[in-house]
Amino acid sequence: MRDFSLLAAQIRAARALLGWSQGYLAEGINVRRATIADLENCKHEPHEGTLTVLMSELTGAGIVFTDTGVQFRKWPPRPYVPTGVKQKR
Repeated sequence: MRDFSLLAAQIRAARALLGWSQGYLAEGINVRRATIADLENCKHEPHEGTLTVLMSELTGAGIVFTDTGVQFRKWPPRPYVPTGVKQKR
């Protein structure tokens, strides 16, 4: 079982490192911004598929999830545009 309060904090931290808004991440994984907000505020656990896509995009952007937080895999990070944003352009 996951610690969703830790996961919520990690997702907020990952977005901050990347400079992404909730809306940008939501667009990138094709969900509503409210879905990201609810996850980050521990209001609702996301569907497993949503969580899988979200983690995949953040990992693809160079984020590494640790036991206590997040960090970049490599510095400086390479530019990355989430898949859902790429498809719309």
